[in-house]
Amino acid sequence: MTSLFRDDGRRIHDLAMDILTTSKPVRVWPLLMERLAKDLPGDLAVLIDLDWTAGTGHALTGSPDWLHQAPLDALIHSHMRAHPLLRHYARTGDRTPLAMDDVADGDWWKSEAYHAGRAAIGIDRQLALPLDARPGQIRGVIMSRDGTGYSDRDLEYAALARSLLDTVEAHEKAVFRLPALADPAEHGITLREMAVLMSLSEGLTAYAIGRRLSIKEATVNKHKENLYRKLGVHDRVTALRRARALDLLPPDPGRDARPNGE
Repeated sequence: MTSLFRDDGRRIHDLAMDILTTSKPVRVWPLLMERLAKDLPGDLAVLIDLDWTAGTGHALTGSPDWLHQAPLDALIHSHMRAHPLLRHYARTGDRTPLAMDDVADGDWWKSEAYHAGRAAIGIDRQLALPLDARPGQIRGVIMSRDGTGYSDRDLEYAALARSLLDTVEAHEKAVFRLPALADPAEHGITLREMAVLMSLSEGLTAYAIGRRLSIKEATVNKHKENLYRKLGVHDRVTALRRARALDLLPPDPGRDARPNGE
């Protein structure tokens, strides 16, 4: 393996660890935007969520911080249907990271949409990392930098990062379902372990938890081992009772029964 790809692999690993160990779930996506803009690199990165059918959408977060004061939603509402990358994903359902240069023709660089974006936030060369979305919707990260287009190596890195985005989505959905109870950090329990604990409380098997969180079943079992050790127990049922006693889970004794195969 060349040093170039070793460096890319190391950066993806570091990015994953930053995300999965952050103590503030609300910071997951801003952190991801910051790291992607730094690693590729780019001048800006924006997480967007669009309803293509309705012609509406929002910029959910972005980096650098000044983007939060920029008229991103107005740009989206006015020009999303003219954007070559967004139009490509809407028409094809493709989920491959692509650069603007891969899909735009010469008319794009002369268009009102291009000049509006360049005047408002300085967009030029762009790269999209699409996330899974329901039919008629587009969700993903749009990156931009001035002047220099994105290389094949950038696209390879984006493909690696895009697989991480799916894991982040699953992680976020699980973590934000956690009730506002005791702080798991007081017991040395990470957010990732809490996501597993919450899933265990629903009676899910290790296999089902892995599918939900986009991780391997063996990784789920490792998280379970860590949870049992930190809670001072040796099985799932006792772990859930202990977690509820510590106010880490809401009272729900009806879900404590062990599922078949666990």
